[in-house]
Amino acid sequence: MSKSLEAALDEGLNRIDARFAGEETEGDLDSFLAQHPDRADEVRPLLELAAELIALREDVPPPPGGLKAGRQRLLQEAARLNIAESDRRVRRRVTVWGGVQALMRRSAIVVTLASILLVVLLGRGTLAASANSLPGDALYPVKRMAEEFQLVFTVNPEAKAQLQQQLDERRREEARAIVTTHRVADLSFRGTVERVSPDQWTVGGVVVLVSSDTAMEGELDLGSRVRVDARSMSDGTLRAMRIAVEPEPLAAAPAPSDTPESTRAAVPTSEPPTEVPTIPQSKPTTLPVEVIPSATPSSMPTPLPTATATSTETRVPPTPLPPREVKVRVKGRIDAMSAEAWTVDGVQVLIRPGTAIDESQAPAAVGATATVLAIRNEDESLVAVEIKVEAAASIPEQPFEFQGLIESWTEERWFVGGYDLIVNPYTLVEGNPQKGLLAEIKAVRLSDGTILAKQIIIRLPTEEVQFEGVIQSMSVGEWVVEGVVVRFDAGTVVEGSPEVGAQVEVQGLLLADGAVLGRRIVVQAVPPPVGPAPELGPGQ
Repeated sequence: MSKSLEAALDEGLNRIDARFAGEETEGDLDSFLAQHPDRADEVRPLLELAAELIALREDVPPPPGGLKAGRQRLLQEAARLNIAESDRRVRRRVTVWGGVQALMRRSAIVVTLASILLVVLLGRGTLAASANSLPGDALYPVKRMAEEFQLVFTVNPEAKAQLQQQLDERRREEARAIVTTHRVADLSFRGTVERVSPDQWTVGGVVVLVSSDTAMEGELDLGSRVRVDARSMSDGTLRAMRIAVEPEPLAAAPAPSDTPESTRAAVPTSEPPTEVPTIPQSKPTTLPVEVIPSATPSSMPTPLPTATATSTETRVPPTPLPPREVKVRVKGRIDAMSAEAWTVDGVQVLIRPGTAIDESQAPAAVGATATVLAIRNEDESLVAVEIKVEAAASIPEQPFEFQGLIESWTEERWFVGGYDLIVNPYTLVEGNPQKGLLAEIKAVRLSDGTILAKQIIIRLPTEEVQFEGVIQSMSVGEWVVEGVVVRFDAGTVVEGSPEVGAQVEVQGLLLADGAVLGRRIVVQAVPPPVGPAPELGPGQ
């Protein structure tokens, strides 16, 4: 694209943006094209398309699947343009230099269309906001999507290789940034293997942890260019999930100083490359513009030599990495317990003499809640290192029924047969309470061990007794007559004036504790005191 065409297209796009933003512009599209008669035929269709697309734009987030669908449409249109351009080159029989010029022109137009479509689908604000996003951020897929567009529509091999190198460095910078924030996210990056040790590698200046679970693919040596799929952990480390050899990229030659159009065509002029973003990858090897050679992972990882290498041609026989301790944390309800193993949240953990069991917060029992820190063995069994019981087992309400003698009672608590009962306004009481009476209790035992009375049925005795005796003591609700405890209730009838020493006749019911519940008590007259006989005088 010549400078005059590029300037005309940029000026036209700026006018369209200003018009849709409500700003005043001089003249319409026709008047603007009249100012550039030599470029009107080339600029008019592009500006009309841009105006139609921007008119359809809504300042709302793209619908679910919209990014993917838009990308597919854009890739299809790019393929169509590629085919059409190839046909035109054959029909016109252009020279080599003319073909190069046509390729540069096509690349610039397609990149411009891609930039317009990105702005329409996402909005300029979304693209700008996604520039500094990291893996795990909401706008990170937008950042990666824009980068894919750049790679797809960069046709010049040298410019494409240079752009790929910039993106690889950006991925490594993101990996270092996300480690410093202690965030958990999945990411991938490319780089050269610089250092190797049994449990960690340095790839492109980024340190990653490796273990027996890390999948190794290809011939890995110091100096190899590899792709690392990793997961950042909350402790500020990167754990490598997969390390695969990557094909060496094409060398990126510097752009000639006298032909700036070659580099300008690779990057849209509307957005700088550092502000344009990425699409999420369901798999780290699905970039549409590169082919990742698939290698069958070996059953055992192929580690790099631990000795310092002076040349990539020197090979050291691989030595197996030492097994790495894998710790597992399980939290949940204790389902079963034995001296050899516990089952927590459906997972069985083995108990060893060195297993530390912390019962400071609650006792260990089936139904309690516990957290287990265990080590996974090679046979997938778990050995508990530490078990902390965090909450006691909850006991469900249990029905509870019994019979007993009433000992005492208040509005809120009764003591019956040695049990402390809780009563409330919903407790059903049949009969009048009396100490010593038999009561049938229907209750529930709550999770805290207390007993809530649901129903209390008071049973009166049926065996009648009758006796006479002297009142030996008197208190509220209870007398002692000839050594027998006589109790009173609302149905007891007393005739006469009772007092200590009076003779009484008692009729009542024999209680279970040996006392008598008085039904009728008759007080007899108190006999006069018996004194010595008077002395008789002479003659009497």
